[in-house]
Amino acid sequence: MSKFALELFKQDEMKKIFRTLCVLFGVAFALTSCLGDDEQQVTTYSDMTITQFTLGTLNRYTKTVSSKTGNDTIIKSTLSGTSYPMTIDQLGRRIYNQTPLPVGTDVKHVICSTISTMNSGVVAVKSMTSDSLKWFSTTDSIDFSQPRHFLVYANDGTGPRDYTVTLNVSETEGTSFGWTRVATLNITTEEFDASTLVAFGDTVYVRPQGIVVRDDVAYRLNEGGLVEHSTDLVNWMAPASTEQPHLTRLIGAGTKELFALGEDGRLKASTDADGMEWYDETLDSDAALLPLDNIAMTSFPYAPIDNTDYVLMVGNSQQDAEATVVWRKISQYGGDNVEGKWVYMPVDDGNPYALPRQDGLSLACFKDDVLAVGSNMTVYQSADQGITWLADNDYAFPQTINGTKVRMVADKTGRVWVLTNTGELWLGRNI
Repeated sequence: MSKFALELFKQDEMKKIFRTLCVLFGVAFALTSCLGDDEQQVTTYSDMTITQFTLGTLNRYTKTVSSKTGNDTIIKSTLSGTSYPMTIDQLGRRIYNQTPLPVGTDVKHVICSTISTMNSGVVAVKSMTSDSLKWFSTTDSIDFSQPRHFLVYANDGTGPRDYTVTLNVSETEGTSFGWTRVATLNITTEEFDASTLVAFGDTVYVRPQGIVVRDDVAYRLNEGGLVEHSTDLVNWMAPASTEQPHLTRLIGAGTKELFALGEDGRLKASTDADGMEWYDETLDSDAALLPLDNIAMTSFPYAPIDNTDYVLMVGNSQQDAEATVVWRKISQYGGDNVEGKWVYMPVDDGNPYALPRQDGLSLACFKDDVLAVGSNMTVYQSADQGITWLADNDYAFPQTINGTKVRMVADKTGRVWVLTNTGELWLGRNI
């Protein structure tokens, strides 16, 4: 049980609620004993899991200006909560809407139409100002102007399990792209420095650095230097062979390939499902021009040719003290074969828009653009697949973002996620 949950148990209100639960379950057992041996017995469970969370009808208030009088007019409209599905992160015990509610949505008076639990667990809502709890009801209005704590008790009386529920509302209106803060995670500076943001399934996870994802399978190097893989980011399967691949780190993936740096300083690739067999990549320039640290990679479909990836890699090199080095590979795959070589993209003397050298680089794709961000907290946009990078663009972070370091990743639906070293998780998407 978490420290937070233990502290809740110390509160008088929690004790009253727990006593009430015990009475209820005691009555259930008493009724069961009266049924006799030939009657069906009541079975209790220790599950404390929310399995579904649905919003009801929401009110929205927007302001318009009368063309005749020039006065402001407030217009009330309604939204269907089912249009904004709630994601349940069971590992992080977070519940939130990935699609932000539009500007003007009233989140102080929200009805939750459905909260389902496994095996009839019961749900209580913690007060915003104290440790007191109130049983959840589908008729009660709930204030979601700040994250709320929903506590689940199993029907055998054990618990609680604490979920943090956040309603995200768009902070911008009338633009094609916007950032919305979706959560604030409890993460220390040391934990952030050792972590990365991994897009997996329909959400993102904070995991140790060095994890890459290919075709819904995650890969990492274990302590012995062998490549493990996972289909859930929890259970990791060791390779069938213990032969050492002699890699220093995994750096990215395409549709068919995994990419890594070898102990010999060469760029490696693997196309087998377990990442066991690795071969040297073909380069068009000197390997001394490869990035050595702060390496970031992204991959996206190359539109002119079917079954082809455009793989972009950036990072810092000893060859350039001011700009990052940029490499790209047009990787054409068919069957078990993958063709293509890495091409160095030097910064031309006439190009004033190089990607500045910095620490903690991340790359992500949004539609036809590649986005880069690092330690200077500026979002750079490349609309020409890594040749030029513009800092003044529509993807700039909002002024309300807090942090001095970031991690960025795009999920398979094209949305962009950013985690700051203060624990703020932001979602970038069309709104």
